[in-house]
Amino acid sequence: MYIVLHMKGLILVLFTVLLLTAILSDGKQERQTLHISSLTIKFDKTDATFTVNYNMDNLPKMYILLLGSKSLEPKIKFMFSNFDYEIVKMDQDKAILRVKNISWLDKDYYFHESRKFGETIDTVYIYTTDSPRAKEYSLINSTPPFYYRS
Repeated sequence: MYIVLHMKGLILVLFTVLLLTAILSDGKQERQTLHISSLTIKFDKTDATFTVNYNMDNLPKMYILLLGSKSLEPKIKFMFSNFDYEIVKMDQDKAILRVKNISWLDKDYYFHESRKFGETIDTVYIYTTDSPRAKEYSLINSTPPFYYRS
């Protein structure tokens, strides 16, 4: 009896998810990829923290909400394959990455060489330790080369 009730509940949940998916998609073909709208890079000595903000349509968002953000990892890996990073946090709106050895120190200055992204990012904000203001870049496919004071 308990198993039958449990199965009925599971079927009801699956039916509800499918119904909501159909309603939210309005019958249109949804994009299955996420679009990275902005990236904030905060340098900290030789490392940095990346906050990756992305947009998804309703169907992928629902999938992430129900099943978790693990399915986003291949896109993150594709976008940041030229970086040594670990994922700190990931949800349906953003990912936070801890990037190692993105700069090097030489005589009181940290130097950063340009590194390619997997595709173009709409807006990139870069914060360095020597300035409270962000440098803003639009439609770039790599980090710009620069240096900053330690």
